[in-house]
Amino acid sequence: MKLTKNINRLATLGFILIGFLCLLYNNFINRTFWYDEAYTIAIVQYSFSDIWKITAIDVHPPLYYFMLKIFTGIFGDSLFTMRIFSNLGIMACCILGIFPIKRLFGEKVAFTFILLMVLMPVNQYLGVEIRMYSWAMFFVLACSVYGYETFQKKTLICYSKMTFFAICAAYTHYYALIAIFSIFLILIIYLLGRRRTIVRPLLFAIILLLAYIPWIPVLASQLYSVHQNFWVEIPTPKDILLFSYYFFSPKEPSHPYTIFSIWTMSTALLITLGLIFSAIILTIRLHLGDKSNKRLKSASYFIFIFVSTIIITFAVTFIIKPISVPRYASCMLGSLILGISIYGVQLYKTKAKPIIIAIIIMLAVLSVARFFSEREYYISQNKEFAEIKSFIQSKDMPLKVIAPLQSYPSLAKLSMIAPKKEYLLLSPDDNTNYLPFEIKKKEQLPSIGQFILVQSVGDSTLLSDDFTIKKKLEQKEIIISLIEATPKN
Repeated sequence: MKLTKNINRLATLGFILIGFLCLLYNNFINRTFWYDEAYTIAIVQYSFSDIWKITAIDVHPPLYYFMLKIFTGIFGDSLFTMRIFSNLGIMACCILGIFPIKRLFGEKVAFTFILLMVLMPVNQYLGVEIRMYSWAMFFVLACSVYGYETFQKKTLICYSKMTFFAICAAYTHYYALIAIFSIFLILIIYLLGRRRTIVRPLLFAIILLLAYIPWIPVLASQLYSVHQNFWVEIPTPKDILLFSYYFFSPKEPSHPYTIFSIWTMSTALLITLGLIFSAIILTIRLHLGDKSNKRLKSASYFIFIFVSTIIITFAVTFIIKPISVPRYASCMLGSLILGISIYGVQLYKTKAKPIIIAIIIMLAVLSVARFFSEREYYISQNKEFAEIKSFIQSKDMPLKVIAPLQSYPSLAKLSMIAPKKEYLLLSPDDNTNYLPFEIKKKEQLPSIGQFILVQSVGDSTLLSDDFTIKKKLEQKEIIISLIEATPKN
C-alpha cells in the first residue's frame, strides 16, 4: 500500500515536471505575439497608477497587469519571462492539486486532476500567451476549492481564504467575477437548504464587495462602453461548435493547420466528444442510482460553477450584448477539470472504466498533436517576425510608420516589435484613446518624404511603392511598404 502511494506521488510529480518543461519549451521557441499580447507588453511599462487608469478604459480589470509588472521588475521584461509568468499560473493550479485537493478528495482525485491539467491541450496556449487567463483560472479554482472546504468546516480561516481568492479573481477577469458570484450563491443556498445561519457568508460577501468598491465605478463605465461598442458578435452555429471543442482542440483555432488536415482534426475531436458524451450519460445514471453519494455531489458543485457562468454569459449575450468568447471560459476551466476528475475516479470503479481510459488516451493524442502543431506554427512565425523587424529597423531613424485606421492592430504590434520608430495612425475625426501604445493620430498622409505604410490586404493602395514585403500578422496578410511620397504637380 505504501509502495503504491509512493509510486502515485512520483507519477504526480513526474506529470507536473513534464507539463512544466513542455510549457517552458513553448515559451522559449515562441518569439512572436499577437495584438492582445502586445497590449500586455505595452501596459506593464507604465506605473501602477497609470495601469489602473488605462485598464479603466479597456475591458479587463488590472490585477494581472500589476502582478506581471512586479514579476518583470524582478526577473526582466523579455517575452520569455512574461510567458513564464503565464506558465506559473498553470503550475499554481497543479500545486492546489497536491495540497488542498489531495487533502479534501484523496490521492486518486488529485492525481487525475493534475493528469488532466497537463493533458488538456488548451493549457499549452494558456501557459504561453501573455494574458491573464491562466491566473484567472487559478484564482477561481482556489476560491471554489476553499469554498467547498467552507461547506465542510465553516471556519473563519476557510471563509478568509475563499474571500481572498474571490477578490483576486474579481480583479483579474469579469468571467471570474461571475464565477465567484456563483460560488457565494451556492454556499448561501446550501446553508439555507439545511436551515443554517448565513451570517458568515453574507459578512464575507460584504467584505468582498467593500474590496471591490474602488473598481465598481470603472465596471459601470465599462459596462456602458461594452453595451455601446464591443467587438464580440452573436455566436453563430460555428462559434457554438467551437465552444464545445475549444479546450480539446489540437491547435489554437486562430492558427492555420500545420501538421494535419481539418479532416484529421475533426475525426479526432469527434471521437473525443463522443467518448465524453458517453461518460456524461453514465455519470447521470450514476447520480440517479446513488443520490446520497457525497463525492458525486461535490463533483456537481465544481461542474455547476462552470455551467452557471456559461449560462449567465450566454443569457447576457443573447438578451443584452454579446460577451461570449471561448477563451474567456478558460477562467473556470480549473473547476471544470476538478469536477471531471472526481466523476472520473467514481466512474473508473464501474463498467465505464474502458471509456475513462479511452478519453485519457485521446486527450494525450490531442495534446501531443497540439504540441507539435504549435511548434511548427511558432517556428514559421518567428521567421516572419524577424524579417519584419529587420526591414523596419534597417531604415533611418526619422522614418515614420503609418497605417490606416483598419490596420491599427498591426501598427500596434509593430510599435512593440520596433519601439524606437514613430508610429502614426490615419484616423481623422477619431477620438479613440490608443493607450498603452505610443501611437499618434494623423489626419492625412505626408505629401513629401519617406515613410513605411502598413495596410491590411483588401485595402485600396494609397500610393505606389518602391519596395513591398508581404507577411502574416494576426493571422491576416498585411502589406508593409516603403513609400517615397513626392509633391503632386
